[in-house]
Order: sequence, then C-alpha cells, then structure tokens
Amino acid sequence: VAEQAVLQPNRTHGSIRVYAILLFCVTCYASTFVFSALLVREFHPVALTLFRLISINAFLIVVGWRYIKKEKIALKLLIILAVAGFIGISLSHWSLHHGLVYTDPITAALIYALGPLLTSLITYFYLKERRRIYFWLGILTSLIGVYFVVSKGSGFALQVGKGELFIGLTILTFSVYLVIVQYLSKYLEPMVITVYTSLFGLLLFFPFVRIEHIQTSLNIDIKLWVLLIVSAIVTNGLCTMLWNGAVRQVGAATSSLFINVEPFAAMIIGYIILHQIVQPIQLIGSIFIIAGVIMGTRFGKKSKTSHI
Repeated sequence: VAEQAVLQPNRTHGSIRVYAILLFCVTCYASTFVFSALLVREFHPVALTLFRLISINAFLIVVGWRYIKKEKIALKLLIILAVAGFIGISLSHWSLHHGLVYTDPITAALIYALGPLLTSLITYFYLKERRRIYFWLGILTSLIGVYFVVSKGSGFALQVGKGELFIGLTILTFSVYLVIVQYLSKYLEPMVITVYTSLFGLLLFFPFVRIEHIQTSLNIDIKLWVLLIVSAIVTNGLCTMLWNGAVRQVGAATSSLFINVEPFAAMIIGYIILHQIVQPIQLIGSIFIIAGVIMGTRFGKKSKTSHI
C-alpha cells in the first residue's frame, strides 16, 4: 500500500506532463491556420508551400536520418510513399494556403475539424469497416455545424466560396493520406513514413513552382521569414514527434480528444493575433461540429459483437 502511495503522485505528475504536451501540440496545430493567414498576405501560396516544405524536410532529415539510412524499402512501397506525399503533403499544404487567401483562419479550422469523420468515412468504403448508427448521426450533426459556420447567420442563403472549397480539398487530401499511412504502417516505422512522404511531397511540388512565385518573396520582411521557418519546424516537425510519443503513453483514444480542442484554440489565437471576433453562430456551429466528430469517431465504430 505504501509503495502504491508513492507511485501514485509520480503517475499523476507524468499524466499531467503528457496532457500538457498534447495541449501544446494542439495549440501549435491551431496556430498554423492563423500564422498561415498572416503569411499569405505577403507570400504567394505556392511560394509559401515551397518554403514551408523545405523547412520541414530540413528538420526531419536531420532528426530522422538514423532511421531512414538503415531502411531498405521495396519499390512498391516507395511508389505508395510518393503518392501519399503528393496527396497528403503537397496538395494538402497548397490547398490550405490557397484557401486562407479567400477565407478566415477560424472558418478554416472549424471545417478542418471534420477531418477525423472524413477519414472514418473513407475507411468505411475503402476498408469496409463497420459503422454504427452513431457514426451517421455524427456526420449529420457535423454537417449542420459546417452549415452554421459557412452561412455565418445568413439564413438559408448558403454561399460556399473558393476558400471553403480549398479547405475542403485540404481535409480530403489529408484524410486520404492518413488512410494510406495506415496501410504503410504495417510495413514501415512512423518516422520513416513521415520523412519519406515529406521528401516526396517537396520533390513532387517543384514542377508547379514558377520563378515569379520566388521573386515576389525576396523583399519580404525577415520577421515573416522567421515566422514561416519556425512555425513549420515546430508544428510539422517537433510537434509530430511529441504527439507520437504522447500517444504511446496515453493511447490514441485519449489523445484524439485533444484534437477537438483545436478549433477553439484557433478562435483564441485568431482573436489575440488577428483581433478576429467569433460570431455566435460560428460558436454554435463549432459545438455541433465537435459533438458530431466525437459521436462519429468514438461511438460510431461497430465492434464484432455489436448488433446495433
């Protein structure tokens, strides 16, 4: 009993530390929408995507070199890694940056929160995973939330602009990427997948870059360059490793709950940095979206013994 009493505070302290790491990562993920919205005011979306991918790859190659140098990968898996990199890294970043030219970061973050549900929907059709009625109710609830967010209180006059469509493409491409990664994880270590998909994402993006995209970035304030590089490395490099480490300690189910905090974190950061005030209808929509995601992802998967 005495030994358990000694161990309990240590476990509690360890849990608080892990939860703090998860909250830090979610805050960084949320800041991506706000910082990218700032950066696209000066950088062309293509140039921003290119420089961000270069920064991410520089960090990942340094950190992950010891993992990839000893890994021999079959040609089939290399092709799949390349496809995943182009879809989930190149297209996902490009569409996000283009979307933020036309829509605000809070709307983008709220629409992006549909990602887990969209991934589950893809696995339903592609992997034939069984779903309960809660999954479909979750999708309906989230779509109602998206309607509130996009309409912004304009009644039934729903107007979906370029920004919302680009953000929709972002979550679609990243959801497809996650499904491919789920397949690749049967054969490769997570760090190997992360490094190779990021590298392929950069290499396959080069053909879409034009010299004028680069030229427009040469005279941009050095502070914005620092913001671009640091945010890319912290969010897509450091936080990826911290998140994976936390998941191993508390499990995927617990860590996934923190993802639902991301839209609210984006609202707070957006208010602090951009002075963007969240409309009441957007707040209501965010509650619907998060409730739908939790309902669909946590209660929507049908177990082998379930008859519901």
